[in-house]
Amino acid sequence: MDEALPARIAHLPLVDQDGHPTDLAAFHGKALMISDTMTLCQETCPLDTANLVQTARDLDADGLGAKVEFLTVTIDLVRDTSAQLSAYRGLYRPAPSNWAALTGSASAVSALWKYLGVYIQKVAEGTPASVNWRTGQVLTYDLDHSDEVFFLDASGVERFLIEGMGHIAAGTTVPKTMASYLDAQGLANLRAPASDGWTVPQGLDVLSWLLQRPIPQAGTS
Repeated sequence: MDEALPARIAHLPLVDQDGHPTDLAAFHGKALMISDTMTLCQETCPLDTANLVQTARDLDADGLGAKVEFLTVTIDLVRDTSAQLSAYRGLYRPAPSNWAALTGSASAVSALWKYLGVYIQKVAEGTPASVNWRTGQVLTYDLDHSDEVFFLDASGVERFLIEGMGHIAAGTTVPKTMASYLDAQGLANLRAPASDGWTVPQGLDVLSWLLQRPIPQAGTS
């Protein structure tokens, strides 16, 4: 891919897990790895986030962490408040310093995902209804969504896209809270990953290409 992020998207007002305003343009000069997520997902998002975090850790171990920002951006604007995102980020300890969890207004986040082509559909919650792992509040809806990871270069140009859920391999850990929150399908995704699931080495391969620097852990599985 070779498509510059338009200014109207780069400057959409977002908010991080600490309540601080930001936007994608704030990370200009760094490559970006962006994942669409909701913290109350029970099938794929905990796996995607675990892979994203492990990719960040591996990059840090190679001394390249300052060159990339990892972004988890919610698709669930009602329930994924900054407090919820902060708690979610805290589960993946130690949270990499170059990883942020973002939300924003309905118009801003919807515009971002529409531009990037992420499918989101509100559907009925299952029976019996699940509860929020942080608050214990009963859930009243669910969101069907596509799973993608987007890569932008340091100039804000979209260069690569990986589709599919995360394939959790040895060395990558899903936090206990999230692992126990997975439903039957989520547990199946964890224990017997689909062949088209994306791996940490694949993420590192893309970042190696973007940074034009070798990353030892890239391409190892």
